[in-house]
Amino acid sequence: MNKRTFLVLLALIAAVLVGWVVWSSSQAKATPVDANAIGAQWWGSAHADVESEAFSHWNGEEVAEGAELPAVPPTCAKCHSTSGFVDYIGGDGSEAGKVDAPGVVMQGVQCSACHNSAAATYTDVTLASGIVINAGTDAVCSTCHSGMGSGPDVDKNKLVVAAGAGADDTVLEKSSLMGAHYAHAAATHAGTDGKSGYEYAGKTYVGTFLHDEKVNQCTECHDPHTLHMVNAANSEDTLCATCHSNVKSYEDYRNVPGKVDYDGDGQVEPIAAEITGMETLLKAAITKYSAEKLGSALGFNFDAYPYAYIDTNADGQIDETEGVFANGYKTFSPRLLRAGFNLMFSHKEPGAYVHNAKYVLQLMYDSIEDLGGDVAGLTRP
Repeated sequence: MNKRTFLVLLALIAAVLVGWVVWSSSQAKATPVDANAIGAQWWGSAHADVESEAFSHWNGEEVAEGAELPAVPPTCAKCHSTSGFVDYIGGDGSEAGKVDAPGVVMQGVQCSACHNSAAATYTDVTLASGIVINAGTDAVCSTCHSGMGSGPDVDKNKLVVAAGAGADDTVLEKSSLMGAHYAHAAATHAGTDGKSGYEYAGKTYVGTFLHDEKVNQCTECHDPHTLHMVNAANSEDTLCATCHSNVKSYEDYRNVPGKVDYDGDGQVEPIAAEITGMETLLKAAITKYSAEKLGSALGFNFDAYPYAYIDTNADGQIDETEGVFANGYKTFSPRLLRAGFNLMFSHKEPGAYVHNAKYVLQLMYDSIEDLGGDVAGLTRP
């Protein structure tokens, strides 16, 4: 075989290989999606749990004939109804960035919330702090997991503004606990890049949490339909087990061994436990400060709105007689509002330990310090 013939043959082989790759790729893309399988996955997810508080809170009592049907208010509809979210991103042809009409109750997060032409090009998310982040393919998830309140809102509170500069320990009559809302994973993940926690002047805070090269985006870790952690390639084990060998079940996520004793209890615990320990210290500092400086001890019951109650015996616990709405705590000071916000920011984002543990630990450490608590034995990340 002469050189020319060899080169021609080599070119033909290369062309065939390229053609095969193009053909096989097109076949892969054309492979039909098993809608039934995806539907079954979705039905078992929290997004499909239409009877949960997140999607049924506005149902009300039985509607009389001719009466107005219950609906999700526009302020809440963005995240608590599919119709509201599609409205917000402009998927229904309306102006993007706002909700024009009440949402439908008990819809959950249906397929059309994420699979529409507007969602396909939606990338920029405005956090509660007003900061816009380019979330890319995470934008749909980040919109509803960014909260409804931010640390800067504390300083903008009309009672705080009226009290004026230097009035940190002034009692604010008819004030109430402030928070970021719930499950604000995206706000936590962004750290100081999102300015969602209450960040104290003169302090530095970590930015967006970078876990590992291939586990930084929502759907790199969470299956978009089941919401569970995805499995490692060609394995029945969760993706986390690739690096954390102890992770074999759901309970193990919170038990990945830690490296630092942040809460000063003399034990290096999993980071989730360190966060819980710091929350306990912050709650104690809040109760002590409020009792000594404001004349009324503040305690928490995180399971019952408004979460903050008068701790009549200042024992750090809210019992059944104390945890009633009429006993809600309503005499905060600006300093107490700041600390309360950061406590809620940590506690109401149960995945903070994996989304950005150092950020919430910094916020709570600084809150304890600002309240006059002892931080000598603690470690600030």
